[in-house]
Amino acid sequence: MTEYVYNDNDSTMPALSAKFASRVGDSSGHHEEAFHSMLELLAHAISAGAMIDVGCGMGRTTAACAGIVNEVVALEPDEARCNYTRDLVRDKPNATVLQQTTQQFIAENPGKQFDLVVLGMVIQHLPTHLCDAVLADLATLCKPGGLTVVATTHALEKARCFTHQHVTEGRLLSQISREAFDAYAADTDHQDKGLPVRRFSRSEFESVIPDAFEIVHWGQYSYFRPEHIEHFAWLHSVEPHELANTGNSQYLVLRRKRS
Repeated sequence: MTEYVYNDNDSTMPALSAKFASRVGDSSGHHEEAFHSMLELLAHAISAGAMIDVGCGMGRTTAACAGIVNEVVALEPDEARCNYTRDLVRDKPNATVLQQTTQQFIAENPGKQFDLVVLGMVIQHLPTHLCDAVLADLATLCKPGGLTVVATTHALEKARCFTHQHVTEGRLLSQISREAFDAYAADTDHQDKGLPVRRFSRSEFESVIPDAFEIVHWGQYSYFRPEHIEHFAWLHSVEPHELANTGNSQYLVLRRKRS
């Protein structure tokens, strides 16, 4: 397989997560509560079926759903994160963790489809052509009438951009062209500015969803804690009040069309 390296230190995530809350204008609650509650609800709805967690990362969704759904497959191309998730669900015989991309899995399992497909916080780090390809693969992996959940970044329309993870000069000075973003995102061996980050507005996010899906629900989560909102306003080059009702992340629940 093509070697892929996830260029971030997961040990830094708790400090970042502490800057977000589960509710608007609040300073409490797990920031991803709305997203994970939706996933668990859908997992219970298809508990007798099968789901696939694409780009499973550190396996939080995989582990949670393996206790609910009859069959769980997790894909993670980064070797270290794949091994971590394997260890995490080692005692779950219904969970299979593979160091593969969607294209590799589809090639090795032609015709295999799932009742629920999950892609959480992945597409913002991919070159744009791979983003489109992976979303198309989700349609291939999802049964007609089945559900797919995709989560990514969320920004105001005027703040959507291509940038890097390590920003020191504000969005307007750190944003890069689509071409530069694609080149940087494709070269995981030389990402010296941290992860590539594409900040999606809601309209842009919805525009990249393949026609094979219909949008059932849109939601946002990870709201900025009041004491950190000025920092994120600076980062996005907007006024603090503009972020008062804006989550840092968003998700779509999609239904695979039957024809």
